[in-house]
Amino acid sequence: MSMLVRPPKRKLHDVEPSSTIHLSTRHPSRRSSEHREASGDSHPQLLESHPKRGSPTLIEHGYLQTPRTFGRTASIVLIGIRGTGKSSLAVILAATSGRRLIDADRYFHQSVGCSRAVFRKENDGSVYRQQEARVFESMLAENQEGCVIACGAGSMESNGQKLLREFAQTHPVIHVIRDPESIQSYLKAWDTQKVRHFLELSGPIYRGCSNFEFFNLSELRNDGLGKGSDNSSLTDRIEPRSHTPVPFLTLKRVQRDFLRFVAFITGDIAELNSQHASFPLSLLPVESRMYTSAVSVPFSRVCEKGMDIEQLEFTADAFELAVDVTDSSGQPGLSSSLADSISQAVAVIRRNIIVPLIYHVESYTTSTGSLSPSQVPVRCTDETYFSLVRHGLRLSTGFLTVDLTRDDAIISQIISASGRTRIIGHFEAFHPLPGGWDGDEYIKVYERAKSLGCDIVRMCQPAQTPEDNLAVQRFRHRIQSLPVADLPLIAYNTGPLGRMSRCFNPILSPVTHPSLIPEYPAHLPSCITAREAQMALYSSFALDPMQFFVFGANTTYSMSPAMHNTAFKICGLPHNYSIHQSPTLRGLNDLVENQYFGGSSVSLPYKTECIPLLHSMSTHARAIGAVNTLIPIRNLDDLDDTRLQESSIFLQKSRAGPVKGLHGDNTDWIGICNCIRRGLSPANAVRSSSTGLVIGSGGMARAAIYSMIHLGVQNVFIYNRTLSNAERLAHHYNRQDLHSKEARGPGRPTVRIIASLSDPWPADFKQPTIVVSGIPAHSIGGEPAPNFQIPAQWLESPTGGVVVDLAYKPLNTPLMKQTRALSHRGWVALDGLDVLPEQGFAQFELFTGRRAPRRVMRSIVLQEYKDDEGNNDHQAIQDRLQQMDGQPT
Repeated sequence: MSMLVRPPKRKLHDVEPSSTIHLSTRHPSRRSSEHREASGDSHPQLLESHPKRGSPTLIEHGYLQTPRTFGRTASIVLIGIRGTGKSSLAVILAATSGRRLIDADRYFHQSVGCSRAVFRKENDGSVYRQQEARVFESMLAENQEGCVIACGAGSMESNGQKLLREFAQTHPVIHVIRDPESIQSYLKAWDTQKVRHFLELSGPIYRGCSNFEFFNLSELRNDGLGKGSDNSSLTDRIEPRSHTPVPFLTLKRVQRDFLRFVAFITGDIAELNSQHASFPLSLLPVESRMYTSAVSVPFSRVCEKGMDIEQLEFTADAFELAVDVTDSSGQPGLSSSLADSISQAVAVIRRNIIVPLIYHVESYTTSTGSLSPSQVPVRCTDETYFSLVRHGLRLSTGFLTVDLTRDDAIISQIISASGRTRIIGHFEAFHPLPGGWDGDEYIKVYERAKSLGCDIVRMCQPAQTPEDNLAVQRFRHRIQSLPVADLPLIAYNTGPLGRMSRCFNPILSPVTHPSLIPEYPAHLPSCITAREAQMALYSSFALDPMQFFVFGANTTYSMSPAMHNTAFKICGLPHNYSIHQSPTLRGLNDLVENQYFGGSSVSLPYKTECIPLLHSMSTHARAIGAVNTLIPIRNLDDLDDTRLQESSIFLQKSRAGPVKGLHGDNTDWIGICNCIRRGLSPANAVRSSSTGLVIGSGGMARAAIYSMIHLGVQNVFIYNRTLSNAERLAHHYNRQDLHSKEARGPGRPTVRIIASLSDPWPADFKQPTIVVSGIPAHSIGGEPAPNFQIPAQWLESPTGGVVVDLAYKPLNTPLMKQTRALSHRGWVALDGLDVLPEQGFAQFELFTGRRAPRRVMRSIVLQEYKDDEGNNDHQAIQDRLQQMDGQPT
């Protein structure tokens, strides 16, 4: 019988309402100080009840303290009340990772010969508890590696709690939570308020048995989420601009969020690399790049209705959630309601960003919601601070800050339990320390942060004169001259006079978004935006405006100039992207002779012809045998850098000078790969038996095959009208020793040929779930349009799949019409206007070293689209613009 059941005389609706969470303003930490200065069953229940059971019991108060670094194959346990979706998450993880799925209730039935309910009915409570403990202990002992274990409420007996706490010392135990509205909608029992009360009661118990926490965001917007909820602004805004059109993709984003979360906590390099490949900048640690920024957003603002997370993130290199709250629950530790709210905020942010997330707890808060500069800050107690930080560790964000003014014992506890989360030691002086930046005090802070084990140190103090901005630069030089200065440094001044220091601070400079800047007309602004920081770097000649091109024989109708130039403008980059059309490859000389040449897109017919002129190529371009991106090499010493074999992102950006060589890369495969990911339902997650089909044998077909191999598809088939071309392409890949970093099983990918459209699908292979067509859909050279459709006998996958048609003239090709007609069978259709911006995001990062404004670039592609064939695609374009969704795939 579950330990979570309350006494029979104490009804759930009799429980006192959950405590109120006060959202307060941030005060002296960084921007806050600047404000001051400047201004199953037919009637399922949450758990089984029994009159003999007592009230919820937590064996030990507080969150579980445990190291958070585990082996990649360590079994993972999911716990949580009914309706949180833990069983679905377990199925998703098992299907995509190859882990064995263990259901605790099913295991009990197999071990005992009957269900828990039957056994409990036939035996008294003590016998049941003893049996449950034996079975649960056996299940954990026998499944230490390579499993995902989903535990029901029956596993949360007192003995079960103890076993989970022990298991969490060496394994991830993830507490899955969800918003009350979604839980109530799933259970069809109780009302939302009762569910909310139960979450308040059960939260400490589940958190006491787990070392990680995952908030399972609901996928749909218009399902009544948030009504009557304190956190309605969060739930209402989960899907702000789009509605999943295909039911098979309902769990698509949940799948992506959860797999990314698990990959991080387990150190699954294969899955992390798979995510990073879509965005080349992710290959570089953010602290190793120059002139990066972190947009800081208070938790109280994230909770506001209508807050656009992606809009806040774009152009920044990291997103910092500043937890600016006080908890008036009166209970020791962190209340469940506040913990749930923070977990939900982190989940919403993660769903909408691609940059690292920094979790920062403000040491100083105010007692009211006013942003008045006259507010008096209050330093939160060590217990409150530690509870908030410890909860952040459970959420496994990329970075987490620790307040270096706290005691060594607190900081050491945080760092020892940080797992794979990187720690930023944060120190802010509200008055200059003795000697300022030129004294020895900040050197001591730096050395202390290093001795405690911080990964980065961040220091700031108010600027009293403009000269303080030069002093902080001198301090950075002093740090760099230390015998061992291996701890990255963030150092800047606060206040209106300190804004210049933020522009020239090399890494993770704090920035804000215009929508977050309070209006205090009587005070000078103290913060800067990411766009202002970029503009300052170019206007001060620290960086140079560059010229970019699309190079090809016929590029008149390219949408790339509009896409990139709009992105440059909105990011504050003074670059220019233009068309350079040439009948011969020699036209490339004009670009290379330009000292402001920043890079070029490459169009037909030069994607393969230019390869002999290159000095180096990325591994992707070399494997594909074609390039679509050229990056200038201005320092020949860079050619000795083995990292260039991965990506041109390692080359210097935005610095003019003579071009000494050219590096070739390919982002076409990234665009195709991202579209496959977007359209591939969780039921069709790539496995060793998965099959892909490519139509055509040109340059885009090459990229399509590579994208499938990258995703782990080991069985790829080609159909092409000219058989010899298909054979050449198959030989190109089969002669290479390409082992996908994403493949989950033994073996290597093999490319095979299908000779005729009338052939049946090969009996030894599963029906394809991934199809990419690289043939044009419009008339060329007077030849009629091919009007290609896939033979029906090749589209018999029982779970459907994704079809990516790289053509977009017309937009609704015969292949797209065929696929959409099969949507009821799970088929998802994506076209060339989906692929173009996806490859453009990656190309923008390679060109500039900056994050691409994804939504803006998608919008421009759709707005600039023109169909010369006279097809009426206007309404389809308008519909897509209205449903614009620039989120990562």
